[in-house]
Amino acid sequence: MPSPTTSTSTGSGPVLHGRTAPLATSSVPVSNRGLITGYPGWLTGHLFRRLDEVLVCPDPPAWASALDAVRWRALTAPGTTPAAPNPRIDEVVEGDIRDRRAVADAMRDVDLVLHAAGIIHPRRIRELYEVNREGCLCLATSARDAGARRFVFISSNAAAGFAAPGRPMRETDEPNPTSHYGRSKLEGEHALWDTIAGSTTEGVVLRPTTFYGPYFPQRHLKAYRLAASGRPLVIGSGRNRVSMIYIDDLVDALGQALTSPAAAGGTAFVADNESYEWQEIFVAMGRAQDIEVKPLHLPGVVAPLCAAGDAALSALGRYSMMIHVAGEATQHMACDAAGARSLLGSEPQVGLYEGMRRAVTWARSEGWL
Repeated sequence: MPSPTTSTSTGSGPVLHGRTAPLATSSVPVSNRGLITGYPGWLTGHLFRRLDEVLVCPDPPAWASALDAVRWRALTAPGTTPAAPNPRIDEVVEGDIRDRRAVADAMRDVDLVLHAAGIIHPRRIRELYEVNREGCLCLATSARDAGARRFVFISSNAAAGFAAPGRPMRETDEPNPTSHYGRSKLEGEHALWDTIAGSTTEGVVLRPTTFYGPYFPQRHLKAYRLAASGRPLVIGSGRNRVSMIYIDDLVDALGQALTSPAAAGGTAFVADNESYEWQEIFVAMGRAQDIEVKPLHLPGVVAPLCAAGDAALSALGRYSMMIHVAGEATQHMACDAAGARSLLGSEPQVGLYEGMRRAVTWARSEGWL
């Protein structure tokens, strides 16, 4: 798929598509109708929790005030409609994001689009491209045709590939995704930019790094329990650096992406200001549970062996989450947060240990740990 038609970069800051960076940075009012995909999900559900939380502050952030009046329509995957959606969602429509008719119906009178639906671990490789690329293309086409003002796409740092040792990835780097997931997300980005080029619809692409915090899905429990054992398995030295972001900080950046004039046309990683050694994450998870962690290190050669197995399975159109994750276990995935600061004015507030502590406190309140 071709790259977006026009793009400019501002030094080491975010990539801007079809415009130069505006001087305005304050949030602007949005219309009363928004469309959200990927609901109910951890990120989309937390958007509404966080919005309610910050609006009771004496001086709520401008993005929260701008989003307060939005009435949301949720386009949910068949069979996933929640029994009791958040009160800010006044309409739930079941439909596949690849279904042009369903998407066009859901897009009626919509001014603001948050596209957070996607697939990470598929049954078959083709599903990644069908959902992450074709789904974004379908939504972007409908948003453009409906005259939506802004379209925010939740992509991934995987769209850029891996970082070099000692140098975090920047938005101005040429993307080099190595996984089908990363390629499908990058092709989704290209589909968005190509589709809305020359139209009145503004695009914003966020590439979150791994996020964590309260309300995490049960599938994440395994990592916390491994840390609680005190001896989690780590492939290689565990000194490869990765970026993380606490979920509140991610939502704050998302709020800016939805409302700030300065965000239009931008792409930005969303990450803490510093990266972490992979083994350091397990140490923080353990410390949050009052456990001293001393990882058990497997030989680093395990990672390239698993990567070769992952490639062989991919050639057959198949996928194994365990083999795929192990194949990437020694890669550097650090991202430069300067682009998000420039584009969104966002500044992460919660460090790794404090974020893990809050996640563990919540999980214990649920009886999970």
